[in-house]
Amino acid sequence: MKGNVIVTRLYIVFAFCSLWTFSSNYYVKANETKSSETFWDHFKIHKFELEMSASEWESMEALNPNKGLAPHEKLRKSNGKLRQIHRARFPWADGSISINGQPLKDIGVRYKGNASFNLMSGSLKRNMKIKLDWSIKDQNYYSIETLNLNSGGLDPSKLRDAFGYLLFRQAGVSAPRTTFAEMTLTIPGVYEKEHLGVYTIVEQVNKSYLKDHFGSKKGLLMKPEGIASMEYHGDDWRFYKHLYRPDSDASIEQSNRVIEFARIVNLNNKKKFHDSIESYLDIDGFLRFIAVNALIVNLDTMLAMPQNYYLHLRKDNNKFVFFPWDLDISFAGWPLGGKPEDQMNLSISHPHSSEEHNLIDRLLSIKSIKIRYDNIINQLVDGIFSKEKLTKNLEKMENTILAAREKDLAAIETRNERGYPAPFGYKPPSIREFIDKRLASIKRQLKGVETGYIYKHGRPGGRLGHLAQGGFGRGRLAMHMLIQGDINQDKWLSKTELLTMLSGWFDSIDSEKSGKLNKNAFINGLPEAFYPNGRKPLGIIPEPYVADGLFFLADLDKDGKATKQSLISSFDQLLADTERNNNGKLNERSLMIGLRSLINQSRTGSKNR
Repeated sequence: MKGNVIVTRLYIVFAFCSLWTFSSNYYVKANETKSSETFWDHFKIHKFELEMSASEWESMEALNPNKGLAPHEKLRKSNGKLRQIHRARFPWADGSISINGQPLKDIGVRYKGNASFNLMSGSLKRNMKIKLDWSIKDQNYYSIETLNLNSGGLDPSKLRDAFGYLLFRQAGVSAPRTTFAEMTLTIPGVYEKEHLGVYTIVEQVNKSYLKDHFGSKKGLLMKPEGIASMEYHGDDWRFYKHLYRPDSDASIEQSNRVIEFARIVNLNNKKKFHDSIESYLDIDGFLRFIAVNALIVNLDTMLAMPQNYYLHLRKDNNKFVFFPWDLDISFAGWPLGGKPEDQMNLSISHPHSSEEHNLIDRLLSIKSIKIRYDNIINQLVDGIFSKEKLTKNLEKMENTILAAREKDLAAIETRNERGYPAPFGYKPPSIREFIDKRLASIKRQLKGVETGYIYKHGRPGGRLGHLAQGGFGRGRLAMHMLIQGDINQDKWLSKTELLTMLSGWFDSIDSEKSGKLNKNAFINGLPEAFYPNGRKPLGIIPEPYVADGLFFLADLDKDGKATKQSLISSFDQLLADTERNNNGKLNERSLMIGLRSLINQSRTGSKNR
């Protein structure tokens, strides 16, 4: 019996050593990287050693923008300067890093992500962004200056990002390159080369990326958030900028091009759309972008959500191209997308959500373009998405990170962390299971046996929620007020800015300067007050319950007449309620919460303020 135990233990040791010897071939050796081309190898693991002081590590803690402005003392660096903060959430901190043995000092480090960051609360390993040229101009690692480190917190396989980007590139869609890195963390007195684990490193989309992929650094790069299609919001660029999020200031010609593209998609009749769309959109590239998203069931993008994709207006041909971002919950890994079995059966002819998606719907309604899309699907299924090629690439990636992933699990257990959070009890399929079931579903759909699963949002407003196009509710009103009233563009409304905007609204409606307006005149004048310059967005502006609520706020004495003073007084209270936390200023969330309270009062007729 004792001999059997010894033999078993020796076997385990031998197996581990064999695994390490096998996997060590995938680790990048010192001086092995010779260029950025050799760095971006998705079958290699780089060695990163991150070091930060305890104070810098603590200062990197994510802020809660819903709690108002962070105290300046918390954001002040040791040299007295204020830290830069990304989108009021993630402060930048200073540190140093060694990449494959090469030391790089004075780098910038911050966390990144939305759900992928929030759901990993309590874990040491989180998504990060590192800028090597943060303090030292042009500091780089073989021409690479920015690194996106995705921890794979919502992906037990740790492969979805890299595998998804690989398939996009193989399909002829512009997509970032990837590689892997195993990283340790040193905080003197706290951690000494603590094993964080394996990360997917994703190429930064910037001017260098544009030069490599499109031949020019010029053009307009955008990363939309809050829109899942080309949506028309009138003729004022300010109401696009907040949603389309351009990487740089748009020229008049570029902003007009975006607005005209949105107008063509949403307002042109069928013939005009058919005749003009090819001059605005790289149609073949867009069809391939949609096809790959459909095949890998990537719903956490424009197919079902208003995020996680890039839109670029090319300099050379003045056309728009789409390409992917954030694929860590692709391959049926989105917890909100329905059951895994349903997601793996996603329709390839209607892969987008059931809500209106004008760009996809109108394109695929054109017979010649639908044929092009079907041909692309068949080409991909017979080629890079065949079981043989999918399995071959997956096996190579699995082997690359096999030992590193085991070390990840051991580190999580040692630190007593929960690991994969299983949001809403969701457990994504393994990629191998996905391949088998997805290919079977695609085969049935191509034969016409079934039509596939179409995801339907369960909340009013669909994919955009409170920002739904055609649904100008209190959420869109909050966003609109922030954009229209934010004169200094600091993403906060001061008392002066708010009251100036409200006064301007009333003056616009009260064209005869009577000082009082009945309900019909007040409500009918709101669209012009909201959009004084040119054409307006689609839909009712605002929704009736919002219009009624605003009239209630402007009619404090209940005589059926709205006055400027009543409107201003109502919002004065909103400012007073937020002054304690936000220095007397309103951001989009505090506006939305305040509007909800004020409009609810109007619905109940209460004047408890």
